[in-house]
Amino acid sequence: MKKIIVFGGGQVGSSVAKILSDDGNDITLVDYDKEVLTALKEEIDIKTIHGLASYPSVQKLADAENSDMVIAVTGSDEVNMAACHIAKSLFNVPKRIARLRANEYLRDEDKFDKAFFSISEVISPNILLTDYVKNILDHPGAFQAFEFASGLVQVVAATVLPDGPLSGKKLSEFKNHMPNVDVKVVAIYRNNKNIIPNGDTVILPDDDVFFLATEENMRFMSELRKAADKPHNVMIAGGGRVGSALAKKLENIYDLKLIEKDKHIARIASQNLSSTVVLNNDIADESLLNNENISEVDYFCAVTNNDQMNILSAKLAKDMGAKKTIAIVNKSSYRNLVSKEIDIVVSPEDVTIGSLLASVRTSDIVNVHRLRAGEAEAMEIIVNGDSKTSKLVGKKISELALPESIVIGALVRGNDVLLANDDLVVETNDHVIIFVLQKKDISKIEKMFQVSVGFF
Repeated sequence: MKKIIVFGGGQVGSSVAKILSDDGNDITLVDYDKEVLTALKEEIDIKTIHGLASYPSVQKLADAENSDMVIAVTGSDEVNMAACHIAKSLFNVPKRIARLRANEYLRDEDKFDKAFFSISEVISPNILLTDYVKNILDHPGAFQAFEFASGLVQVVAATVLPDGPLSGKKLSEFKNHMPNVDVKVVAIYRNNKNIIPNGDTVILPDDDVFFLATEENMRFMSELRKAADKPHNVMIAGGGRVGSALAKKLENIYDLKLIEKDKHIARIASQNLSSTVVLNNDIADESLLNNENISEVDYFCAVTNNDQMNILSAKLAKDMGAKKTIAIVNKSSYRNLVSKEIDIVVSPEDVTIGSLLASVRTSDIVNVHRLRAGEAEAMEIIVNGDSKTSKLVGKKISELALPESIVIGALVRGNDVLLANDDLVVETNDHVIIFVLQKKDISKIEKMFQVSVGFF
């Protein structure tokens, strides 16, 4: 059990506090808004402190001097930085994580030094969201895509089409249809319910299927989708922090247009981008979208900081002929409402929390990605110890006696990716790509990877 202070009771802060509390940690949450704390007390059984995160007196009240970690996710980058510095300099808190949103703190050319503010690790929603959206564009037909082991392993989620070649087929028949493709199905969701995959499982139309493979084997996505052609034309709605960062990452790959209503923001975006066409206009202007040939756009990405504007513009773009629409939506109630209206709804909360969990749980967890709005998690964990001190080393996967809801997808050994099978033996320093399909099993995973005292 760790003693953790969470600074900030917004969506991310409250969600992280709940998850970590459910994991069995001792959580204290600090926020300046009394109403936020009152609401949280009714939902989560944690300690709460009213006050500003960067005040020494508030951190003392939160017992920072006996804490293992602080997570600063208030709405202010500067308060988050100051809170980490106070936590280290006055209370010697071992680990300090800060969420920073402003690109000015993240660009290499600005030479921002996180160590100067005693920050152990920076979590940047802008970078995380940018990478998340780019991964989807890189895998046409996917509604979620992420990677493990520095890109050696790819996980792609797609909805099966009724007339697709895999519809109605057993998983054991995959090799017949794609003989040159090495891929593993790690999760299936049907009518919003999880189905544990095995060789006899039949893939049905509208199933959401999570596939794991190496990058070179991900060409099978074109087999799944009838028209999963690589996109060429991309339009970004919003030129703020996420929009400009996304455009910077995409402009050398796609024909790119960016729309931003604010003249000053549009000018800055234009100065920082090279080949992107920047338009100073309203993203929900029907005549503008028509004049800019919205019907020829492969992906329309609405990434402003306004949920309603993202939803409105994405729906309008879809109605006017954009082939695929992506919208960043913060409020969970909105996400549920528009999930059928917009092709891909991206939750900044889910993307950010996954990165935070990888930093918080244990030093051996390299990556965490949330599936299905946090219903399940995919993790990359390093195996430590030896056959005497580890519950894993030297054992076949079939000998681990895992519940059905825990699926090992692959082992990464050096630069080699080994798709999991019953006879595969786990070795020291393997990176295990593991899917936990029921949240209650996460504690089992952490115990499974713990090494006995003899290791140290």
